[in-house]
Amino acid sequence: MPEGPGRGSDGAPAAPDVPGARERAAYRYWTRDIVRFQDLDRLGHVNNVSFAVYLESGRVDFLETLNPGSTAGSGIGWVIARLVLDFVAEARYPADVDIGSRVLHIGRTSCVIGQGLFIGDRCFGAAENVCVWADTGAGRSRPMPEPVRAALADYLVPDAPRL
Repeated sequence: MPEGPGRGSDGAPAAPDVPGARERAAYRYWTRDIVRFQDLDRLGHVNNVSFAVYLESGRVDFLETLNPGSTAGSGIGWVIARLVLDFVAEARYPADVDIGSRVLHIGRTSCVIGQGLFIGDRCFGAAENVCVWADTGAGRSRPMPEPVRAALADYLVPDAPRL
């Protein structure tokens, strides 16, 4: 059975008490950003590119808090390999953006980070990011060290519904 709303990564129904990606209660780690005037499109909505920028702010803050220096862009650390983003609702200027982050899966060399974008209690975007532990000089993935895995495990929600 395919993944989808209310389904776990194995396709089976998700545990009913695990909040979905569009609920604030799904996240324990939060980053704050703001909607900037420059983030708007011609209609006064937040431009879809800005959604990805907010997610990046939250993702980098989350990963840096867990493993300082891991997103520096040189040596060994995190690189993003995939971003899947659902545009849920309009967002407008001015506003504070709350970016929730959680870990959905931990593999040997990568992890999946789930994120939600909120203005107040209203979700306007939800995403899944595949982040790879890599040697940026060699351009190759590397197995995650145990301390990195342990830090991620503190935020793991294994039965969370996926996008």
